[in-house]
Amino acid sequence: MKRLRSADRLAATLVALLLATACGRNEPEPAADPAGGRERGGEATAATIVDLAGVNELIAPGTAFTNDVLDQLFVELLRERADYQEHPPTFAPDLALSYEFSEDRRLLTFRLRPDAVWSDGTPITAEDVRFSWRAQTDPAVAWAYADTKDAIEDVEVLDAHTVRFRFSQVYPFQLVDVVDGKILPSHLWSRLPFAEWRSNADWFRENLVVSGPFRLAAWRPGQELLLERNERYYDRKAPRLDRVRFRVVPDQASQVEQLLAAAIDFVPIVPPGDAARLAAHPEVELHVYGARQYDYVCWNTRRVPFDDPRVRRAMTLAIDRQALVDTLWHGYARVAAGPIPADVWARDPELVPWPFDPAAASRLLAEAGFADRDGDGVVERDGRPFRFELLTNSSNRLRSDAVVMIQENLRRIGVEALPRTLEIHTLTDRNLAHDFDATLSGWAIDTTLDLRTYFHSAAIEDGYNFGAYANPTVDRLVDEARRVPEFAAAAAPLREVQRILHAEQPYTFLWEPKRLSAARQRLVVVEPNALSTYAHLSSWWLRPREGQF
Repeated sequence: MKRLRSADRLAATLVALLLATACGRNEPEPAADPAGGRERGGEATAATIVDLAGVNELIAPGTAFTNDVLDQLFVELLRERADYQEHPPTFAPDLALSYEFSEDRRLLTFRLRPDAVWSDGTPITAEDVRFSWRAQTDPAVAWAYADTKDAIEDVEVLDAHTVRFRFSQVYPFQLVDVVDGKILPSHLWSRLPFAEWRSNADWFRENLVVSGPFRLAAWRPGQELLLERNERYYDRKAPRLDRVRFRVVPDQASQVEQLLAAAIDFVPIVPPGDAARLAAHPEVELHVYGARQYDYVCWNTRRVPFDDPRVRRAMTLAIDRQALVDTLWHGYARVAAGPIPADVWARDPELVPWPFDPAAASRLLAEAGFADRDGDGVVERDGRPFRFELLTNSSNRLRSDAVVMIQENLRRIGVEALPRTLEIHTLTDRNLAHDFDATLSGWAIDTTLDLRTYFHSAAIEDGYNFGAYANPTVDRLVDEARRVPEFAAAAAPLREVQRILHAEQPYTFLWEPKRLSAARQRLVVVEPNALSTYAHLSSWWLRPREGQF
């Protein structure tokens, strides 16, 4: 969520009844290839826009690509399944074969598989689990997501293959917080004091042992990295490929052309404008799948006139969001209605997006006191024209195009939006400082469905409540959803929150995009999903080229 954190977080969470049985089921076997062929061996090449940021997730910048690669190098206690549509997702075994809560849910015990070893042959034990927790929570390491471990009081080693987590409180996403993070090699990485981790990033590459299906065979920064089969991985049937080569190709258009020329086998992110061409190619397969994310315009409620819910709702009614989806996403998105996407279990089923209705928008503005009294085409109130700056990040061409389309929509109701693009870090700093009128950005929702980070008043100064939105009822409901012991009970307060946000529009929820990837037809069992583009990488295999046996 697995998490895709902040703007890179993913999500959903669990029902206690499902928690009790989740470890008893394994992931389904990958679909067989009806054409037959060699199902083991070979090398596949994938493109990436960015390079690997490091091999230690606690100190490396948490890019989606880095997370995807580290998923292949290190085991976790459990792996989240992408079964979040009808109910909170369940978890499949990884290092842990089973787990059990105590009756009061203050203790959570995991039993580890006895056959798991590091790539140097050292057994993976409960000591590694405790060491990983200590590293995740050590102030000197300063892991960006250490707060996910705040309620864990202690991790006890009961024996080599049994470990117990002790909690200070009961809350719905205890299991999610426990399994968040890779298991690290205590026997090797404990040699470097935590206080020296951040100043010695290269040390971890030089002292790298792995536990996942692949190991890091080579890495030429800025050019490519090569993963090859880890022969000591506990699942002796995986991975099917001998090697996976990731080639750094910063330009998406170049990635598409190399795919068509068969120079690479897989493109993880396909621009929507290229989707039709790739889908029509006889040797390419286009993969379309959910993303559990949304883009939005956040209105700064500390600034007039966006302190007025009528004005914010007028902005939403005036923006032709379906046209944005059709023009920018070529249909590979849907209009958003709230902070929980439509295909996630906790979405309010009665919530529908506000329509495109410029006339209703104009009526709301008039009700709020705006009128074009001087005939210049811009409405004003108290002598001040309705003119504001709309920010977004310059690195995202689609968002840059969106603010121009939004500018034209708002012009038609007498509102002048002034688009401005900023470098992403500058934009983030402005957003966190509440130094903007309106900002267009996006979130990938967190595994916990914890809306506190974005809409609770406590998150105005300590979180991502950029627009300084404050509603006591929302605060109470968000807190209530965080206190229930079983997450099924959180559905009711979460739905109430969605309805209030829908009415008050602190965000104009723009779109929920699909993800698009593309692969050469010879690459089989690709099956990306909302959790990870490379969710099934260990199951990938290659059909032989013509003339091969």
